[in-house]
Amino acid sequence: MRNRLKALDATLLIPMLLLVLMGLLTLFSAARGTPQSTIWMKQGVWFFLGFLLMIWVASVPPRHLFRMGLPAYLFGLLLLAAVFVVGKRIGGAQRWLEVGGLTFQPSELMKWITLLFVAHRLGSRPPDQLTAWDFIGAIGLVAFPMLLVFKQPDLGMALSFLPILLIIPLLKGLRARWVALGLVACVGFGWVAWNHLLKPYQKQRVLTMLDPDADLQGKGYQTNQSRIAIGAGGILGQGFTAGSQTQLNFLPVKTTDFVFSVWAEERGFLGVLMALGLFGWLLTRILDIGRDARSAAELYFCVGACATLSLQVLVNVGMVVGLLPNKGMVLPFFSAGGSSTLSYFLGLGVVMAVAYRTKVK
Repeated sequence: MRNRLKALDATLLIPMLLLVLMGLLTLFSAARGTPQSTIWMKQGVWFFLGFLLMIWVASVPPRHLFRMGLPAYLFGLLLLAAVFVVGKRIGGAQRWLEVGGLTFQPSELMKWITLLFVAHRLGSRPPDQLTAWDFIGAIGLVAFPMLLVFKQPDLGMALSFLPILLIIPLLKGLRARWVALGLVACVGFGWVAWNHLLKPYQKQRVLTMLDPDADLQGKGYQTNQSRIAIGAGGILGQGFTAGSQTQLNFLPVKTTDFVFSVWAEERGFLGVLMALGLFGWLLTRILDIGRDARSAAELYFCVGACATLSLQVLVNVGMVVGLLPNKGMVLPFFSAGGSSTLSYFLGLGVVMAVAYRTKVK
């Protein structure tokens, strides 16, 4: 065990553990006096299991991890397909598998497996030897699980696969024509999604974001209460377990999607800066590890991991302040959830394996 602990990177571990502690404190306050009052202890167990998983993954040489990419990808697709057959339906969505009384969301794990496999595929040869078919194949590898997740339906989780595609412009360089082509593709996809893919409630979320004051007691209730909670925090916050919006249960889904509103109400503007600063430290360190990586696949995985976590943070924070529509995207290390917690530790475990290999070399 001592040898495995040597694989952990302290500069990556410190911000992560601080965020974990902040998340547990926030969940304790958010669930206080509710039927979910013990959710922080359950989340603590998931953090402990995730930490053990990260230790094990970090001690495995990255080349062995990448070799597991193909079988893991196929297994992940099998799990996503099983959701449509034997999946558990919660709140109108069929996204979970139930094993031994515990629910598990395969899509959380699948986005990191997809990143691992795509990084391995594109990193197996020098960039100048990759053809257009290699890039098309990588896009297909990402698009297939995305479509399966979208059909569950889970738009937020489906969009969380998109940062993996940032590996391609990393290979080709950010030339003007690639940027222009990407923007055109985004506009075209947005038009198709609005007219043919998005469900009425998903369109309503976008409209609510554009005009949150139109229906404050209806469609705009969640965002409005979140903004009130954040504004009530002021500079220093109302104090631990003292937030009125949180403790009086005005704030909705306060242990998952809007957990950051709880932190902002209790810790104020300075607490928000501290949390975002720790996320910035974590993401910067991942990029530093990728820069010093010994192989292209390791570099691509680190870039994809940073992009994936960045999207989660930006979308969740943007959602709670009303700048983005509510997509149900949770905040890493803050929001409750066993599947998401294990997936974050798995991804960071691979990053730490890359860091340890660099240090040893």
